[in-house]
Amino acid sequence: MKNLKTLRKNRGLTLMETAKQIGISQQMLSYYEMQGNPPIETIIKIANFFDCSVDYLLGHQTKNTLQLEGLNEAQRKIVELVIQLTPEQSWFVLGKVSDVLGLPYNAVKPVRPY
Repeated sequence: MKNLKTLRKNRGLTLMETAKQIGISQQMLSYYEMQGNPPIETIIKIANFFDCSVDYLLGHQTKNTLQLEGLNEAQRKIVELVIQLTPEQSWFVLGKVSDVLGLPYNAVKPVRPY
């Protein structure tokens, strides 16, 4: 479970929060992060929770690939264009998207303003 701890920390989750969401004990999750090999059903649950491939979770894939399945044509085009943005442009677009969705900017506010 090579990337499990990284995925959890990138989301800002504790062991307890993650274990509860996945439906396993905190101790088992800690063990899996350190050295464990959970049953395939648990591996799939964890991959689904983090929205990543099983290969990425296990460290057989170097990048966490973005899954485009289920997106409509316009959403796919947005993803294609977004990956070309600079960090500053990304924060600007995020602000605009929050406006379109009617979200308060503080819900998506960056650590530093754009």
